[in-house]
Amino acid sequence: MKLVLKFADQEIQEYIFDKPEIFIGRTSKNDITIDNLAVSSQHASIQNTKEGAVLLDNNSTNGTFVNDNKITRHVLKEKDVISIGKHQIEYYYDALFSSSGSDEEQQEDFDEDATIMISADFQKQIQQEGAVQKKAAKVVSKRSKKKKGLWGSIKALLGLS
Repeated sequence: MKLVLKFADQEIQEYIFDKPEIFIGRTSKNDITIDNLAVSSQHASIQNTKEGAVLLDNNSTNGTFVNDNKITRHVLKEKDVISIGKHQIEYYYDALFSSSGSDEEQQEDFDEDATIMISADFQKQIQQEGAVQKKAAKVVSKRSKKKKGLWGSIKALLGLS
């Protein structure tokens, strides 16, 4: 899911999460920290359930709102606006993970300066995949040097040599 934290209609930070529960509050122990006295230390959480992403108010002092309605529990929908204190958090799921549109269209929308957050597990997976690709490239390189030419390289790549 993608969450965009805003204040006075100005984007403060964009978050991308792939984890079972996300915590929102004033202290740095939260996944999303909102440094404002109107925000409780552990204000709200978002849990991934069979129903979808469920926003829960954690008995906060000033309440949690979705699309200007006070909630204690709410199943989030695409583009819902969560209000906590004077901050807003826009919720996106479908737009982030849908495969609609061509790669070129998606590249045009990509902001190279944007900051994204990935889980430690996903980072580890990326690193492992990179290590496997490097090892495979070395094997192909060594084999293609032994058997020169395009056919030798293709056979080495397919593991036929």
